[in-house]
Amino acid sequence: MKRLLPLIAVFCFSILAIRPIFSSGYFPMHDDTQVARVITMGRSLSEGQFPVRMVADLGFGYGYPIFNFYGPLPYYFGGTLYAFGVPALLATKIMFAVGIILPAMTLYAVVSGMLGVPAAVVSSLLYIYAPYHAVQIYVRGAVGEYWILSFWPLILYALAGRAKAPLAYRRILIGGIGVAGAVLTHTLLGYVTVFFLVAGLLVYWLIRIMKRTFAVSAFASHMSTVLFGLGLSAFFWLPALWEMGYTSVAGQVSETANYRDHFVCFSQLWTSVWGYGGSAPGCLDGMSFILGKLHVMVALLSVSAWVWCKPKDKNMVFIAGALITLTSVFLAMPLSGFIWHLLPGFAYLQYPWRFLALSTFGLSLLGGVGISVLRGRKRQAVVAVVLSAGIVALNVKWFVPQYTYTTGSDTFESPSDLRWRASKISDEYLPKDLIRPTRESEAVFDIIEARTTLAVSALRESAIDASFVLQAASPMDVVIHKAYFPGWRYFINTAEVIPNIENGLPVARVDAGQSLVEMRFTDTPVRTTGNIISFATFILGTVILYEQQRKAKR
Repeated sequence: MKRLLPLIAVFCFSILAIRPIFSSGYFPMHDDTQVARVITMGRSLSEGQFPVRMVADLGFGYGYPIFNFYGPLPYYFGGTLYAFGVPALLATKIMFAVGIILPAMTLYAVVSGMLGVPAAVVSSLLYIYAPYHAVQIYVRGAVGEYWILSFWPLILYALAGRAKAPLAYRRILIGGIGVAGAVLTHTLLGYVTVFFLVAGLLVYWLIRIMKRTFAVSAFASHMSTVLFGLGLSAFFWLPALWEMGYTSVAGQVSETANYRDHFVCFSQLWTSVWGYGGSAPGCLDGMSFILGKLHVMVALLSVSAWVWCKPKDKNMVFIAGALITLTSVFLAMPLSGFIWHLLPGFAYLQYPWRFLALSTFGLSLLGGVGISVLRGRKRQAVVAVVLSAGIVALNVKWFVPQYTYTTGSDTFESPSDLRWRASKISDEYLPKDLIRPTRESEAVFDIIEARTTLAVSALRESAIDASFVLQAASPMDVVIHKAYFPGWRYFINTAEVIPNIENGLPVARVDAGQSLVEMRFTDTPVRTTGNIISFATFILGTVILYEQQRKAKR
C-alpha cells in the first residue's frame, strides 16, 4: 500500500485540473466538435464498423471519412462509452478527464523506476500542470494533443532500458504501444514522434558505430520498438498517407494556417497574456504560450544540480529531457523556419507552437532529474512535497474554461448540430470538388435527389451502407448525397454500376419502373493491407508476451 500512496497523491492532485470539466453544462473551445465526434464514433461502432473510418451526419450529412485520417484513439474510448448508453456530453467529459490524468500516471510509472518515487511525483505534476497543457484542454479543446502525452513516457521506457532478455521483449512491447498510441492519437504529432524517433536513433547509432561501441542487441531492440508500433498502427497510418490526396486537406492547410505566421516569440515562452482567442502573426496572440515560470526554474536548477553532482546512472533521462526541451522550443520559434521548409510534411503541422507539448514533456523529465540527484531520501521527499504544492498552487489557476453554458446531450445529437454547426468547423476531409452548403437548410437533405419526379422508399441507411427502392416514371439520373470516397460500391438491382462523379457526388442512371439502389463502403487494397499488418503484429506481440510469461513461471 505504501508504494501506491504517492501514485494516489498524484491522482488526487490531478483532480483539481479536471474538476471544471464536470461542472454542469459545457464550455466553449476552438475545436468545438468533440461531442459530435464521440457521437458519430459511437454510432459507427454500434453499427458494427471496425476499424471506424466513415461516419454519418458529419461532412454536412454527406458522410465523412474523418477517422481514416484523424487520430481515432480518444474517440474509440469516448465512442464506446456512448455506444453503451452513456450520454454523449458525459462520455465526452470522461474522455477529456482520462486524457488529462493518464499522462500523469504513465509518466509516474516510468520515472519512478528510473529516478525514484519523489522525482516521479514532481515530474508527473509538472507534466499535468504545464500551462500549455491547460491551453490544450480549456482553450483549444485539442483532445488528441493532450492524449498523446500519455504515450511519450512509454517510448522513453523502451529506449532507456537495457536490451537484454527477458525485459527487452517487455520494453519493446510497451514502447511499441507508445509509438502506436502516439500515431493513433494525434496524426500530426504522431508523425513528428516517429520522424524524430527514427532520426534520433539513426544519429545515435551512427555515433556508436564511429566510437566502435555498436551493440547489435540494443540496436535491434530500438528498431523493433519502432517497427512494432508502426505495425500495430498500420491499419490507420497506411491508408491515411495513401488516400489523403482524395480530400481537400492539402489545399486547406495553406489557406487556413501557414506555419510562417504562427511561430512563438521568445518572450512569449516566459510571459504572455492569458486568453481564449486564437493564434495570430506576430507576438500578440489571443492565447498564451508560456512554459511556466516554475517549470523553467526547476528545469534550470535540475541542470545545475546534474552538472554539479555528475551522476553516473541518470544520464539517459537527463539527456532525453534536455534534447526534447531544446529541440521543441527551437522548432516553435522563428529561427527554425529553414528547417520547417526543408523537412518533409512539416507544413501540415500548421502551428509551430504545437511543439510546446513536447517542451512540457522535456521540462517534466528535467524536473525529476533534479530531485533524484539530491542526497538522502528524506531530503528528496521534503523537496518533492514543497515543489508539488507549489506546482499545483501556481498553475491550477490556468485550468478553467472561459465560461460555461447550460446544455444537454440532446442538443449535440440533433441533425442540425451535426450536419451544420459541427460540420462547418471540420470539413477538410471532404472531396476537393464537393460544393459545401452555404446555409443550414442545404445540409439537411434526403440521400437521393432526382432531376425529375421520383418516389423513394428507404430500406436501410448507415455510415457504411444504404439501400433504397426507387419508383421512376421514366429513365432518369439520380444524385446520391453521399460524398464519393474510394471504397464505395454501387448496385442497381444487384448489378454493380460505376456512377459518374459530379462535384464529389455519384450520379447513377435508373430505368423506368422500380429499382433497388444499394451502396456499400468497403476496404480498398491499402486499407486491407494495413488491417492485415496490424492484426499480424498484434498476434505476434501476444505470442511473445505469452511465451515470456510462460518462461517466467518456469
